[in-house]
Amino acid sequence: MDTTDYIFDPDNPYICQGFIVYRKDFDKKINEYTLIENLFEIGLIRDYCILLNNAFSFQVPSDNLDDTIKYMHDLSRKRYFIDSFKSFWKENELVGFYWLNGNIVDKLVVKPDYQRLGYGTYLLTHAFKSIFLNNDYEYASLLCMLQNKKGLAFFRKYGLLDGIVE
Repeated sequence: MDTTDYIFDPDNPYICQGFIVYRKDFDKKINEYTLIENLFEIGLIRDYCILLNNAFSFQVPSDNLDDTIKYMHDLSRKRYFIDSFKSFWKENELVGFYWLNGNIVDKLVVKPDYQRLGYGTYLLTHAFKSIFLNNDYEYASLLCMLQNKKGLAFFRKYGLLDGIVE
């Protein structure tokens, strides 16, 4: 199946394209941005969730904020989430965030105003560098929903290899 021609199937909204990068092939440098990096702060959960809902607006109804807050609040009780969540700020504005689950970039979100300016590359490179600090991981991966055309294009432009469609 050519995932670039995929049409959203409401009966199966969670079909994803897997992407992978191997440690031996990873040589990206982090761009020079003056961003403030923060860990997860429960007091900012609403800001994170608004950005998350905007990023997944093709899938999540915009009036679903309470469900997203509950979802992230539940995640905040998990050690892997708290240990790996990183948010990035330009002055007092949230640019984006990611969190990891082992060697998987579980979520990566960039505010629309900062897309196509190199910030996504910055966050993704930062995430992969964090993963590869653990010498047990020979590769890092992520999944992108097939209806997320911008995400698919971004990950391919970044140079990630197509993995398994799940």
